[in-house]
Amino acid sequence: MDFTLPPEVEDVRRQVADFVAEECLPVEDDPSAWGEGENIRLDRLDVIRAKARAAVLWAPQMPKELGGMGLPTFGRAAVYEEAARSRFGPAAINCAPPDDGNMMLLEKVGTEAQKERWLQAIIDGKARSAFAMTEPMPGGGSDPSAMLTTAERKGDTWIVRGRKWFITGADEAQYFVLVAKTSDDPRLGLTGFMFDADQAGWRILRRIPIMGPEEHGGHGELEFDGLEIPDSDRLLEIGDGLKVTQIRLGPARLTHCMRWPGMAKRAIEICTPYVRERQNFGMTLAEHEGVQWLLGAAAMDI
Repeated sequence: MDFTLPPEVEDVRRQVADFVAEECLPVEDDPSAWGEGENIRLDRLDVIRAKARAAVLWAPQMPKELGGMGLPTFGRAAVYEEAARSRFGPAAINCAPPDDGNMMLLEKVGTEAQKERWLQAIIDGKARSAFAMTEPMPGGGSDPSAMLTTAERKGDTWIVRGRKWFITGADEAQYFVLVAKTSDDPRLGLTGFMFDADQAGWRILRRIPIMGPEEHGGHGELEFDGLEIPDSDRLLEIGDGLKVTQIRLGPARLTHCMRWPGMAKRAIEICTPYVRERQNFGMTLAEHEGVQWLLGAAAMDI
C-alpha cells in the first residue's frame, strides 16, 4: 500500500510542521505562557491563532467557504499528527477537541440557521463549545442508551433536567451540544440539542481534577434544573440523538488517534538527546542495550 500523500496535502503538512516548530514549541518552554490546567494562556493563544489565520493554516476540518482549509479526511489526519507535536498545536490552528468534533457535527447536520448561529463563531475562533453527553453513575457513559438526563417537551420548548460530568471545555464554552433522553424507546429515545451558556436553568457544579494537562475549560460537572431549549435548537429529528452521538464521535476517534502519533514522535525527539548525554555506570544511556531495545520498540510501535 502506498502511503505517499498527494503533493498538495504534503505541502500543507510541511507548512503545519514548520508553524508548530516556530510558533508553538517555543511557548512550551515559557512557563509564563501557561494558564490554568497547564495549558497555554488564552491571550498568548490568540496571538498564535492570528498568525495561523494569516498563514491560512486554520480549521483544517471545515470547508473553505466557511473559513477553513477544506482538507479531505486523510489530509486532516496528516495535519492533526503534525499539529499535536506540540500540546498547544491543535488549539493554535483550531482543530482541538471538543471544538473540532462539534464543528464537524454542526457542519454535517445543522440547518442553515443553526450553522449561522452556532457553527460560524466556533470556526472563526470567537466562541468555544462543549459536548455534554457523559453522566455520573448510573447514567450514560460509553453506553448512551443508559442516559438519565431528560428533555420533556412542552409546546415548542424542551425542559431539561439531570446531570452531566467530565464535560471537556465546560468552563470556557459558550455553546453546548447536549444529548438527553426524550422517550423510553431503546433505539430512538435520545435527542440532540444546542444551548447557550448564557441561558438560565443550568450550572457548572465543579471543575473535576484530572491527571496531566487539561484542555481549555477543564472537565466540568453540570446540573440541569429546568433549562429551556426552543425546538428550533434541536439537532436532526426527535429520537435521532444516538445518530448525533455517532456522527459527532466517529470522526473524533480518528482525530484523537492521529494526535497521539504526533505526541509519541515528539516524546522520542525529547528522549533521544537525553539518552545520548545522560551518563550511567560509566557510559551513556544510549549505549545500554536495554535502553536501545526500549527505543527500538517504541519507534516500531509508532
